[in-house]
This record gives sequence, structure tokens and C-alpha cells, in this order.
Amino acid sequence: MKPLLVGTNDFYISSGLDFWFVPGGARAKVPKRWKQFLITWSAIYPLVLFLPLVTLPVLRTLGVPSYPPLNTLAVTAAIVFLMVYLIMPRYTRIVQKWLFS
Repeated sequence: MKPLLVGTNDFYISSGLDFWFVPGGARAKVPKRWKQFLITWSAIYPLVLFLPLVTLPVLRTLGVPSYPPLNTLAVTAAIVFLMVYLIMPRYTRIVQKWLFS
């Protein structure tokens, strides 16, 4: 297989949510777990408080019946989407200096 490769096979296996915290191009530099905990918690807490206030009325407007498992599914899907694609990439860039100090 090696002759078919263009370059070397270089990869890094992260554990848990470490990929949110490792800056681009870094190899194995991972911040302390307690810092990862604080950053993740501080991002999720406001979403858990306020996203249901927005998501549930939108669901009712769309005619989706009020069913707790369905409500939870919609709210958690919105939280995970926001965390992965919008919030954590930007948030970790903002707090990068503190995170890796």
C-alpha cells in the first residue's frame, strides 16, 4: 500500500472532545481537562437555558405536537449542531491563550 501513497500517513487520535480544543496544525498539545470542562460547560449552559425558549415555540408554530421526548430531541439536536459547527470552533479561538497557558 505504501507505494500508492502520495506522502506519509500522519494522523492523531483524540479522546473525547479534544478535537474542539486543539488548534489547527497542532500535533498532541491538549489543554488540561479542567479547562476543557469549564469551556464546554460555559458554552452549553446558556444554550440549555435559552434554546428551549426559542425551539419549542417554533415547533408549535410548525404544528409539531408537544411530546416531551420529541421536544428534547429537537432541543438537543439544535444544541449539538450549534456547539459543533458554530460555537466551539469560534469560542476556543477566542479563549485559546488562556486554554493553552
